This record gives sequence, C-alpha cells and structure tokens, in this order.
Amino acid sequence: MLKKAVSVLFVFVLLINSGIIARADNISAAAAIVIDAESGEILYEKNIHSIRSMASTTKIMSALIACESGGLDSIVTITNEMVNTIGTVVGLRAGDRISLYDLIVGMLLASGNDAANSVAIYLGGSIEGFAAMMNERARQLGMQDTIFVTPSGLDEGDHHSCAYDMAVLTAAALKNDVFANICKEQRLEITINDSKLTLYNHNKLLYQLEGCVGVKTGYTDKAGRCLVSAVEKDCGTMICVTLGAPDDWNDHKTLYSSCEKKYQKKEFTNTVNIDVVGGMKNTVSASYFAEITVINPQYVTVEYYYFPFVYAPVNKGDEIGKAVIKYKEKEMNSVPIKAEESIEYYGKQE
Repeated sequence: MLKKAVSVLFVFVLLINSGIIARADNISAAAAIVIDAESGEILYEKNIHSIRSMASTTKIMSALIACESGGLDSIVTITNEMVNTIGTVVGLRAGDRISLYDLIVGMLLASGNDAANSVAIYLGGSIEGFAAMMNERARQLGMQDTIFVTPSGLDEGDHHSCAYDMAVLTAAALKNDVFANICKEQRLEITINDSKLTLYNHNKLLYQLEGCVGVKTGYTDKAGRCLVSAVEKDCGTMICVTLGAPDDWNDHKTLYSSCEKKYQKKEFTNTVNIDVVGGMKNTVSASYFAEITVINPQYVTVEYYYFPFVYAPVNKGDEIGKAVIKYKEKEMNSVPIKAEESIEYYGKQE
C-alpha cells in the first residue's frame, strides 16, 4: 500500500465581480430560498428565516424518518386512528394492509395525510410520539426555526418552519437513496391488500422542468401554496423552497434560471518536479488537469499527493501521484498526476 509522502496545498484565489445572491425580484413567494445541494451555499434568499406554515412539505421529514427506519418491507395494518384525518388522502381504510415503503410513496407522490398518519403511529406509537422523533431529527440537522406537530403538515398548534430550514432538510433527504428515488417519479404503483393502485405525483415540475428530481408540494389555507423542488444540472443539484407562493411553479422556474448563472466552470492544472533515483535525469516533470463547476472558485484548493522520489525508469504517462480538488474543504474530484516525459535508467542491472 503506497504511503502518502507529500501533501502540497495550492490555493487558487480569483476575484468575483458580482455577488453570489441571485436577483429574481418578481417572484410571488412570501419566503424563498435556493441553495446548492452539495455545499449548502445560498444562491437566492427572501425572508428565509421568516416563521411560516409549510403545509405538506412537512412530509419530507416524515418520509425521511421512515426511509431511515429500515424494514421498508414491513406490513402495516391500518387502524381507525390512522385514517382519522382530513385533506388529501390515498384512500386507506381500517383493516387495510400495506407496506411501509408504499406508505412513503403515498406521502411523497399523492400527499396522503392518511399515509403520513399511518407512518407516524406505526413508527412513533402515536402522532405525538412521532412528532418528537421529527423534532429530534430537526435538531440533528440544525433546523433551529422549526417545530413539528403533525406528520402530514395540517396546521395544528405551533407547527411551523422557515424556507432555510426546509432547504436544509431537503438536502439531507436527497442523500437518502430511497427517498430520492421515490420523489423523482411521476407515478408509482402501490399495493393495498392484494390490489394494485397507481399514484401520480402532484409535482408538476417533474413534467415541466428539465432535470427536476422532486421534491414535494403543499397547501393549506394558512400556509398558502408551498413547494420544495430540486433540479440536477451540469453545474450540480439546486434546491428551491417557496412558502406562501401563489405562482410557485413559475417562481421555481425563474429562480433556477437565475441561479444557474451563478455557477462557474474552471480548469485547474499545474506541473510539479519529482526527484528520480537512478535515472538519466534527476527530476521528472509531472502534471494534472481537472475541470470543475463551482459557485465561488476562490474556495477551491488542490492538494498534491506523491512520493518524494520515484525510481527510474519512468515512462511518459505513468501515474506517479494524484491531485485532490476540494471546494470548501470538501473533495470534489481526484485526478492522476502523470509524468510528462520518459526518464531512462542509468546504470546496469545486477
């Protein structure tokens, strides 16, 4: 196993002529945010810490907890308490048998309040017990302006959040493969008892916006229209949250179009000289090349890893190290450092 012998830090600093926060002043949302999903950087903000109801976008947390619980094939027997709700429902009835996985589908695609309550009571023992689980997970994620009371998002008590917290939650949820794979689907089939039922996603952006991969719609009289979405572009994944947005579909399209322009594609390359033992030359030139897309190139660092020397012969193109490209200390890419020339062996073989 190779030993890491050299670590050289090379920091590129570039001047940025404009601010990072995008301008999209004509959006309808009372509160909105766009973040880069990988770094968490804010690309757009409007009242992002304003306390507001978030309606069925609440189900992002309910679904995440269910996805993280394991046992997704477990069968849940529906009770009267689970289906004692109002608003959008999947149509579950007491006595029905359905898997935990299909209940998650029912929450994320059809926004079923009955599915959310079923998950809550099954995993938490009660609505209150599950709300405690939701709030604990929120604390773990650093959601400081959020209190969960209901698993469905129906307004009750002090149930509230803010655009920033919902973006933080969504970034975490999309790292869960089960969650991410469900919320991006336009339709999925579930099984209730032995009957199949096709559910269609309420998120119109999946049909209208290229690269959209979710996430969740919401509406109550108190919250107004709420929408959390995510798009995958060549520049990376962006998450948009709008709360109280009468024209939310267009708000998201406008914000993504504006924020995508904030990303910059940059090339990074450099040449290093590495000592050669037993060669016709004492050093060999080696280089790397990398291309990444980031928001703030001045936060890109490159770390070089290679032995303090190599033995001859060295062939042009030999990999003799690697360059690790980091953005704000997080690894973005790793590329080989390759010899740019050949160095012949000096001397005779014994």
